[in-house]
Amino acid sequence: MKIKRILIPTDFSETAQLAVAHGAYMAHLFKAKVFLLHAIEAEVYAMLPESALVMEIEPPQEHVVERLSSVAEDIVKKYDIELSTLTVNGKPAKGIAAAVKENGIDIVIMGTHGAGGFEEFFVGSNTHRVVTLAPCPVLSIQKFAKKVGFSNIIMPIDSTLHSRQKINNVIALATAYESNVHILGLLEKDNEEADEKKFKIKLDSVEDRLIHANIPFTKKLVRGDNLAVEAMNYSKEVKGDLIVIMSDHESKLTGIFMGAYAQQIVNHSRIPVLSIKPEETTIETFDLTGGTGVII
Repeated sequence: MKIKRILIPTDFSETAQLAVAHGAYMAHLFKAKVFLLHAIEAEVYAMLPESALVMEIEPPQEHVVERLSSVAEDIVKKYDIELSTLTVNGKPAKGIAAAVKENGIDIVIMGTHGAGGFEEFFVGSNTHRVVTLAPCPVLSIQKFAKKVGFSNIIMPIDSTLHSRQKINNVIALATAYESNVHILGLLEKDNEEADEKKFKIKLDSVEDRLIHANIPFTKKLVRGDNLAVEAMNYSKEVKGDLIVIMSDHESKLTGIFMGAYAQQIVNHSRIPVLSIKPEETTIETFDLTGGTGVII
């Protein structure tokens, strides 16, 4: 996992400030450059209560730039890192995704307010939109993540082919942060016993990678109806402070109005979540081993 250019979107909220702290610390560890971004959205107002006539009012851009510059100055002084500021107009998710491509960003670190109910099922949070649109990993920070740095990284592994693609990312982070890694094997309750034996061999291949990288780890296999809930419960059990997931192909839908595995984790985890897109592959290039060298 190469981290040389970090994008941190900010709306100046409490969670955005936490994301800035996490991102600046990561930049310090990896000697990376930070791009601090603010999306300027026009507000829509009705001219009269019963009128269909509306107008868009742009917030004063000079004020936004000044505030962004002030935050940037504080970060540079505190963490001694290289930093640039960016502003984009329009919806945050699309602006962030465009800025990622234009600036060769390696990771996005942003605060999330979560989502629930119909918003979660039909729309999802802003962070979930960024996870969907951005081609790079996205680290989402909830308001509870006041501790900066990661001591216990949760690495869920399920039965899908792409699940092990996260291993290189986990090793890079665990090395930089001097973290413990907790391998969590996730199987749905209706899996056959034969599948479990095969799956344990898959977990052993992940374990071997961590041993080779000198990363301290634990390993556990659990079964459940809702694998997202199992992963979040386990993170509490081992006092995890980061959970690493694949943003697609991680697992199947777990229930009506519940959303997919990745969306549940992003919207409801109380600890930071690193969402990684599966690598685009063809039949000729697809790695059946997930980077472990073992085909399972």
